[in-house]
Amino acid sequence: MLAAVDPALLRRLACLEVHDSLPSTNERLLGISAPRSDGELAVCLANHQSAGKGRDGKKWHSPPGAGLLLSISRKGAQSPNSSLALALGAQIAETLETFVNARVELKWPNDLLAGGRKLGGILVESASRPGAETLVVAGLGVNIRVANPQRRQVAEEGGMAPAALEEWPAKRPLERHALAAAVIAATAEVLERHPEEGFGPWEQSWRKRDWLSGRSIEARCGNEAYRGEAAGVDSDGALLLEEPGGARRILSAEIRL
Repeated sequence: MLAAVDPALLRRLACLEVHDSLPSTNERLLGISAPRSDGELAVCLANHQSAGKGRDGKKWHSPPGAGLLLSISRKGAQSPNSSLALALGAQIAETLETFVNARVELKWPNDLLAGGRKLGGILVESASRPGAETLVVAGLGVNIRVANPQRRQVAEEGGMAPAALEEWPAKRPLERHALAAAVIAATAEVLERHPEEGFGPWEQSWRKRDWLSGRSIEARCGNEAYRGEAAGVDSDGALLLEEPGGARRILSAEIRL
C-alpha cells in the first residue's frame, strides 16, 4: 500500500496504522496525539472492527477481510459543517467508479449506494484540541464482498440491503492496497480543500448522484417527523424538503421512504 500512495502524500502522514482488529478506526484516531501540525494527516486501517458504527450510533457490519475500513484525521481551525460528509461522498464515489463499472449514488447525508443498495458509509467526527484547534476525523466503510450471513444480519436489524464492489465488472484489479491508497488520497484532498473552498467544488457531482432527489420521504428528527419531497441540498449540506407549505431545511434526521 505504501508503494501505491503518492510520495508527496506520504510525507504528510504523521502516522499510518494498520490493525488486524480494532473497536473503531475513528475512535482510534480521536484518541491519539497525531497529527501534530497543520497539513499533517493520520491514517488508520483495520481488517475488522468489533464496534464499527455509522451515524446515530448505528452498527456497521463487516466480517474480517470483507471490506475497506479506514479513517483519516486532520487538524483544523474550526469544526466543519455538514457539507464535509457530502463532499467526501462525492469524491469517494468518483474514486470507486475508477475500480468498478458501477454508478455510485449518494443517499443524504452519508451513504454510498450501488444498484439501490448500500455500498458504504461515511462518518465525520470532530473533537476540540488545546489551543482552540479541532481534530476532524473522516471514517469510511466500503463493502468489497458481502456474504449471506451479513445480508441476514443487516435485514434482521432493519438496515438497507448491502451491495459490494465485487458484484460489478472490474475496470482494474480490485486489490485492497490499491483501493486503500486511492481512497486515502481522495479523502485527504477533501480534508485539505473543504475548510477553504466549502462544498462548492463537489456540489455538482453530489447533485448528479443524489439518490433521494424527487422521492417522497419522511425525515424523523427526534420526536418530530416531516413528510415531503426531497429537493436536493444547500451549500451547508442541509437536506431540502418540499412540504405543502414551502421548503424546510433538515440538518440531521433519519430518512425513511
